[in-house]
Amino acid sequence: MSRPATWHLLPPFLGTLLLGAPTIAGTISEFPHPPLVVSFHPSANEPFTLEDIDRALQEGASGIELDLRFRPEDRTVVCGHSERSLSDHPTLHESIRRVLRFMGDSPSVHRDGRQFFLILDLKERSAPLYDGVIAELRRDAAHLSTSAPFTGPPRGITVIASGERAGLLARVEGRTLDSLCIVEGVNYVGRIRSASPVPGRGFQWIAIQHPGERGRVRALHDGMDLSARGAYNVRVYDCHEALPDCVTHGADAVNADRGEISRVRALLPVQH
Repeated sequence: MSRPATWHLLPPFLGTLLLGAPTIAGTISEFPHPPLVVSFHPSANEPFTLEDIDRALQEGASGIELDLRFRPEDRTVVCGHSERSLSDHPTLHESIRRVLRFMGDSPSVHRDGRQFFLILDLKERSAPLYDGVIAELRRDAAHLSTSAPFTGPPRGITVIASGERAGLLARVEGRTLDSLCIVEGVNYVGRIRSASPVPGRGFQWIAIQHPGERGRVRALHDGMDLSARGAYNVRVYDCHEALPDCVTHGADAVNADRGEISRVRALLPVQH
């Protein structure tokens, strides 16, 4: 597709460098993170439905990952790994509504005082897709941790942008983007202040594909990784049968397909 002359796409590493500039743009206030964020993400070979979100929440998923595409006929952001049969895909709006319905009037999604994560995997470099996502997040900003005032209480949902995020960095003004989501791989030191009441590793995220070698996870935690300057929470995807290995290697989040959520949660110590 042709790109408007008013914007361009940055490689992820360049976007990270540019967004490391020391200008305070906003704040984030989160509840304590779960000991392991178990994010529901159906296999690319399985159709995604709104009922999948309901089931994942009932099984205790502490995150939902949505593959996002733009549907031109009605100019809507929809959820689905494949670009085929877009007319059958649930919309981003409908999907977020399912999470908010489950959350009800509680400040945290699972009513447990723990943070919940909505991972948006942008499947295409598309200005309409980016614009549609931002419009949707603005609608629900009152629930987002990145929109919390510095002196206010935590907000229960953190949105993490993944996938084709370089165009999002280039298209959306920094203060607006920082008030709506965290972009994976970006070093926010000096850019966003944490107002979270309980200190933790921090709020920056990065994703790596399994195998999640223990030394790499540790280096990303400690800010010593040569390819990614900054201390990050580490999300590992494509684990499947290696899910126990990812947990023992110190992953902060893992993706789980249908049938895997309960299996991963069983690996965790009982929380009191």
